[in-house]
Amino acid sequence: MVVSMDEFRTSKLCSQCHQSLSSVQYPTPVFPKGVQKPKRRKMKGKVLPRDWSRAEIKSKHCHVVLRCENEDCEARYLDRDVNGAINMLELVKSEAALRQGPAASQLARRSVLNQAAQQQQRSYVVDPKRGNGGDFTLTRNKYQSVLKEEFPLELGGSLPEVTIEWEQWGDCSLPGDRTILVLPSFSHSSHAASNRDDPRPGWWENMIGPGKAINTSYFRVICPSVLGSPFGATSPLTVNPLTGEKYKASFPQLTPADMARCHAKILDDLGIDSVHTVIGASMGGIQALEFAAQFPDRLDRLVGLACTHQTTPGTVAFRRVQRRAILADPEYKDGNYTPSVPLEGMKVARELGMTCYRSREEFDARFDWNPTGPMHFKTATFEVESYMDYQANKFARLYDPNCYLLLSKAMDLTNLGRNALNLAEGTSRISCDTLVIGIKQDLLIPIQEQRNLVNILQSYGHNAQLVEVDSKFGHDSMFNGQMQRDVFSPLVREYVEEQLANILPHEQHRYSSL
Repeated sequence: MVVSMDEFRTSKLCSQCHQSLSSVQYPTPVFPKGVQKPKRRKMKGKVLPRDWSRAEIKSKHCHVVLRCENEDCEARYLDRDVNGAINMLELVKSEAALRQGPAASQLARRSVLNQAAQQQQRSYVVDPKRGNGGDFTLTRNKYQSVLKEEFPLELGGSLPEVTIEWEQWGDCSLPGDRTILVLPSFSHSSHAASNRDDPRPGWWENMIGPGKAINTSYFRVICPSVLGSPFGATSPLTVNPLTGEKYKASFPQLTPADMARCHAKILDDLGIDSVHTVIGASMGGIQALEFAAQFPDRLDRLVGLACTHQTTPGTVAFRRVQRRAILADPEYKDGNYTPSVPLEGMKVARELGMTCYRSREEFDARFDWNPTGPMHFKTATFEVESYMDYQANKFARLYDPNCYLLLSKAMDLTNLGRNALNLAEGTSRISCDTLVIGIKQDLLIPIQEQRNLVNILQSYGHNAQLVEVDSKFGHDSMFNGQMQRDVFSPLVREYVEEQLANILPHEQHRYSSL
């Protein structure tokens, strides 16, 4: 039985971005005669995550979810009863529940609601090596690894210890050749997709999951936070154990090579010698290239989207202007700013970034060309100005300025030839099968950089291929839901699963219908 989903637009507006909300209804299954319908218990003590909208939250109809139609809105999903229980449709569709009948589906749905209500009281720090007898459906999804040994850095200096949060999907008992390592970009955390611990949609929600491009029915998927990121990793926000104070601006400069070695340490901590695929987009793709160059024996395949093997002067110039906007802000105070006060410099940096992450074609087609507000230089006269304001304010609340400066400079320092004879020799150390996907409209990392990368790999006799994609969404195409579904999912899935028949032929019947 498959339960249908009704979706319709409402007259309500999102309190965050003021765009229309859709009401997504998950109907209660029809119970056959003789089956008693479970009584619905009212949920008490509802807790809303701080970054979700509180508008239009009601205490009835736990099967109704309000969804903002703006894909960029941080209040994308608003559950009317218990925020977080947004995977109810998938739960109702789950084979385990449906095999036992509609009553089991209803009971399972209620269980998820209870889990969501307790979300804020959970502790995520657990032993990453502890298994659960192979029953991955009961596995916790969010972990924290603490690397106690000193961590040396490429440019000199070291970190006394490193803490990294990571999330996983799929069967945690699978070996390395059934494991995919997903690496986040500049703006993203380890939450690449929803899971039982955190049901909010991830930044690659349409790419990771059962039957999706990165198929968790077949692969174990691991996504660690990035060293230096404000999202669950040792960074300027964390405390230096040697001084007892936060690092702030004293945090040593990182490079993508340091990030790649940190990911390798996490795999060591998990007892994983090598993985099937390492994949990343933008800064995640840069880390993937570094990982493949440093540890060519630890992966079979590499997928890099909108990435580069060496940052060009044009991109360095662009990021320099972004950093200067932050450094020139009087509230920055040499890195000793008040954390609760978003810096105007951060907003300027983000707005400048949006002009490069997207494309002129998208902006011209998406926004009204005529004035929509007061015609004064202090106000947002055009629709696109309001959009830029919204994006800037959202980002400035979520991201730390010192982390921004650190990782921005780290991306400028991308250079696979730094510890090699030259760029070509350093790049040629990537010996695994490689798929590079570039965006023709990418203004931040132009398509020519991916062409140069693939040409070097092919000149050394390596199996590398380039796919060029047309997209008005520019550099951010990899994180657009429509592009994920229609373009990147088929490309990535075909490449990642190309050799499935050779790896596990006796299990092919399980995946042929996915």
